[in-house]
Amino acid sequence: MPSAVDAINSAIGEVAKARANVAKLRHGQVRGTDDLASLASTAWAWFKTHRPIVEAVFPKSDLSAIDGYYQTILDSSNRHATKRTYLDALKGGKEALLELRAVLVTKTPAPPQSSTEDLPPDFSPLAGNQEMRDVLTRRWHECRKCVSAEAHLAAIVMMGGLLEALFVARANKMPDKGPLTKAVSAPKDKASGKTVNYQDWMLDSYIKVGHELNWITDSAKQIADVLKEYRNYVHPAKELRHQVALAHNDSAIFWQVTKALVRQLLIGVSQP
Repeated sequence: MPSAVDAINSAIGEVAKARANVAKLRHGQVRGTDDLASLASTAWAWFKTHRPIVEAVFPKSDLSAIDGYYQTILDSSNRHATKRTYLDALKGGKEALLELRAVLVTKTPAPPQSSTEDLPPDFSPLAGNQEMRDVLTRRWHECRKCVSAEAHLAAIVMMGGLLEALFVARANKMPDKGPLTKAVSAPKDKASGKTVNYQDWMLDSYIKVGHELNWITDSAKQIADVLKEYRNYVHPAKELRHQVALAHNDSAIFWQVTKALVRQLLIGVSQP
């Protein structure tokens, strides 16, 4: 389970950066499309990524005040709100996050001296031959090394690739492809209306169909959706447009999520 304090640290860094960006704006209202998208992205990062981790580790924490500040940012991004509205909400959110961190630091247990959670799982339920198992194991280790080396974007791109490979493998293991091709979430060809060959699906479609077929849980799908979006920052223009800077806490948190998703995909695989 990722550290709740790490999640809060990421949120603090994001609101601080967002507040600095808003403060630089020359006009009294925030109207720029990229500025509004960046602010909304900051709020969604709390609701979709950081908050679930805090709530999972400390379910009795009162997050209502923090939620309120982020909700103000989201609501304001749908209209031309003033700079002061954002500055106040971001300042209040940062102060509330700092207070929560101070409380949780005293509750967070020290990490164990040794852990086996980074060891690769047995991929044999999904990979029938040793060569493919070796490929998946190498990719697992590469993800881990990228996180340790603070190659944050590279780590998240590798995680997305690993998950996509495992989704394909899970689909390949299905003796009957009917549930896969008939899934409501399965992508359709715009011209023919027929389901696209599952070998050509993107990660987004696999996440949706995997959730529909109960390969992954509701919470796993929500966080996988966020990982997918961050993976898309491999495109420099999108990173520039959204003003997103990935940090160690982000890649470390996503690595925890990826490991959990991998293990969910390995559960209940139909054997040939």
